[in-house]
Parts: sequence; C-alpha cells; structure tokens
Amino acid sequence: MFKTFFGELSLIKLRYLNTVRGSRRKNITHPDKYEIAPCDTQGQFFDDLGRTGLSPNSMVGKNPEINDAAVFSILQFGAIIPPLSPWKGIHRFMPGYQYQGTKMIGPVELRQDKDISILNPEQQADEVEQLLDKILKENIGDNEEDPVLLFSGGVDSGLIASRLAALGYRNSLLINFSFGDDDPESKLAEEMASELGLPFVRVLGQDRPSSCLDNPGKIYPQPFGDYSTAPTSDLAQSVVKYLSNQKRLIIDGTGADGAFGMTAKIRAWKKVSRVPVIARKAASLAYGTMLWHHKGRFERVARILRRSIQMPLLSAILAQNPLATTFYGKASRYWVDDLLETWIGGWAGELPSTRVVAADLALTCTNIFTQKAKPIFELAGHKMLYPFLENDMISMALHSTPHWQMEEPKAPLKQSLSRSIPRNMVYRPKSGFVDPKEEVFFSAEFIDYLRSAAGPTSPIAHMLEPKPLLKACDLLAQKKELPTQTLNFLWAVVFTDRWYRTA
Repeated sequence: MFKTFFGELSLIKLRYLNTVRGSRRKNITHPDKYEIAPCDTQGQFFDDLGRTGLSPNSMVGKNPEINDAAVFSILQFGAIIPPLSPWKGIHRFMPGYQYQGTKMIGPVELRQDKDISILNPEQQADEVEQLLDKILKENIGDNEEDPVLLFSGGVDSGLIASRLAALGYRNSLLINFSFGDDDPESKLAEEMASELGLPFVRVLGQDRPSSCLDNPGKIYPQPFGDYSTAPTSDLAQSVVKYLSNQKRLIIDGTGADGAFGMTAKIRAWKKVSRVPVIARKAASLAYGTMLWHHKGRFERVARILRRSIQMPLLSAILAQNPLATTFYGKASRYWVDDLLETWIGGWAGELPSTRVVAADLALTCTNIFTQKAKPIFELAGHKMLYPFLENDMISMALHSTPHWQMEEPKAPLKQSLSRSIPRNMVYRPKSGFVDPKEEVFFSAEFIDYLRSAAGPTSPIAHMLEPKPLLKACDLLAQKKELPTQTLNFLWAVVFTDRWYRTA
C-alpha cells in the first residue's frame, strides 16, 4: 500500500509550496525543486485533488471522515506518521523527501559530516559547539533584540544558553517555568543562569491543569499524545503574556535527546530481543490483563517485553505504550508499523541504530514535542528555532550514530556545557517537564473527558475498548497512581477525542 501511495503521489499535480520553516529557501536549488526537511515542524498537506495547504482542517469538506490509521498511530506512537493525516483524503507531504514539479524525486540529501564518534571527548564537544554556533548566528542574524530561550536548566537548554553567552548575545532572556515555590529544578535553572551571566525570568502556571483540552482542534494542526502538553501549554501562554506585544525569536532545545541521547537505549533494546520468546509472551499477557495499572518494577519489565513481542524493533523503541488489544483495536497495527519503517528507511538508510535516531527526531521530537508549544507561540507572532532539529545537526547525529559508544548520554553536549558552568550542575539527574503531582489526571474534568471518550458519542469510540477505559476512570477517581506509560496513553485518548470534537 505504501509503494502504491508513492506511485500515485508522483502523478498528482502539485503546485509549488511557499517557503516555510522546515523547507528553507537555502535548500531550494531550482524554482520548481523543493524539499521537506526530515524534521519538518510545520506540516504541509495536499488532498486527493492535488490542492495544497498547511492545515489539514482547512482542506476538508463539511463531512470529513476520520482516518482510523492516523488514530491508531497517535494511540501507539503519540503522533501521526506521514503521509497520514487526521482525515481521509488529506495527505501530508513526506518529511525527508524532495519534489520537483509534479514528481517526488527522492530523499533529501543530508550533508555528509565526518563521523565525530571517532574523536576524543574534547574534539566532539568542539564540533558540536562550532555547528551550534553556526546555526544560532545564521538564524539570529541582525535581529535588533537578542533571542528568548525556553530554559529548564537541563543540558539541552543549558548548552544553548552557554553558546548564546559565548557569542555575545548577552541580553538573551532565559525564561523558566516553575511548578511552584518549592520546584527544585527551577531553582537550579536560576543558579545556572547566574553562572552564565544571562537574564533570567521565572513564570508560573496560570490556568487550570486541563485548560489545553478546552479547544485543541482550533489550536493544534494535528492531534498528538503527550501529557506534558498540559504544563507546556501553560508555559507557552505564560511566556506570550510576559512578552506582551514583543515579537521575538524563541529558541527551544528539543531534539538533543533524540540526536545525542539514544545510544544507551538502543543497546538496551538489543538485550531485550535476547529474552526467550515464551517469557516475553507470558509477560505480555500479564501486562495486558493485570499489570497496566500497577506501578513498579514488574509492570516496567512486562511493559518492555510486551512491546518487544508485539512490534518490530523500530516500532517497539518508538511506541509510547504496548496497550493495543487491551485498550484499542489492532486493525491498523501492521500497516502502520510498515509505514514507519518505509518512511524512515527511505531517507535514513538501513542501519537499525541510525533509523532509530532518525525516527525519534522526525516523529517524536518533531510531531509531538515541538507541537506542544509551537502553535501557541506562532499564533502570537513569535518565530521558533529548534537548533537540534536543523538539517546539519541531524546529519551530524546520523552520520555518527552507527559507531557511537557513549556511556554517558549526550556526552559531547555535557562536555561542552561543563566548560562554562560547574560540573555538578551538568552531571546530575534531571526530571522531565511534567507536573510531579500529576494533578491533571485526578481532576473531575479530565475523568469526565475520559468517560466521554469511552462513550458512544466519541468520534474515536469505534477504536477503543470501553471496559478498561472505564476502569481507569474509576482508579483515577480513587486517586490511584498509575504507571507513567498508562497515564500518557489515557492523555492521548482524551486529547485525540477532544481534538476531533473541536476541530
């Protein structure tokens, strides 16, 4: 089916797309030739008649039909795999491919960087710094004002802040989101900003936890699944309010984990594949029937083994959960898995490790993580820059991945950052950007939304199993703490349901 799509696509009359972020003018070599960057955060679509646009919702008729394969993709991976879109008859141009006139002419040509994995740690840090500096200078240009950096105090945003300081952008504003007066991560971020000598601002959440579920179909171009959308939406709204009428370049460190932090994860998954199949099948059954709502080591191990038995390796590593057949139907499972493999393999090559990194960057980082705030900022007139998702940075990561033996995730980034701040600020555990109290899940509003998603009026009800969903509602109503993977899945269900209702 995927090959059929490619054949049909080459015959569809396409009109030239205006340059947008992710399809930069510097990549265009002929008036009719353009490319969709591998990490295209914009999303560019066309319909069965060949009409093009930047929003799938702007292209559907009065009675759009939900694309079940896209819904399955969200439930399993947290994002819609191109060329799928939320609606039947609307397709996304393939990130990572070139087009000319009416014809897809092949994959993008990523610049062949030297393999920095063979260099010593100091040299690796030098290479990353030089490339990051180049990206920052090219995109900041001659702006009258220095940029704004979304600053968590972690390695990714910390490194960008250190390079901004080194390049002389001393008025770059570091904006941090705090979960409260006792948020230790926010305090550490302020200390790091002080070490770098850059201005620091702390913003607090303003809205109720589930406010981003009010009207997601009007804000976000496509549905996706990640429960840190709740605080990230609050962050974006707070930053927009703080900046008032200023129109600033806003920098975000999304993508560093995918580009430089996957080597240990890849090695771990290779070990999982060595577990006897019979043991993995038994664990899979136990997880699907009993363990999905119990936090602890057994749940974690069973969840991983279930993913390894349910899916091919690339899907298993990228999947947000292994709850197909327990919470949602499996009709599209094998086709969607094949779609992911073919899309990524077409431009990233055949090496498994390279494909994992490419898929994490192009699917998870680009179609989930950037989308949590980007539409809000751009609607307010701000421009966004993701240095670790730029083509040159992707090329460096992919070219180095096959031979990288990093024992410390993101080792070159940490080596570089430790040149500017004390090492204890760099080499420390860092919590993710989620509400540590997970309050959104225990709110009556969220539970009502979840019950509604399980009901007959839900636009995605035909994809879901109501019994376990209603059990999850009861558990949340009892303030039962559920495993992170289960919570993320429940969020994906609610967000997707709400997106279709409000699109």
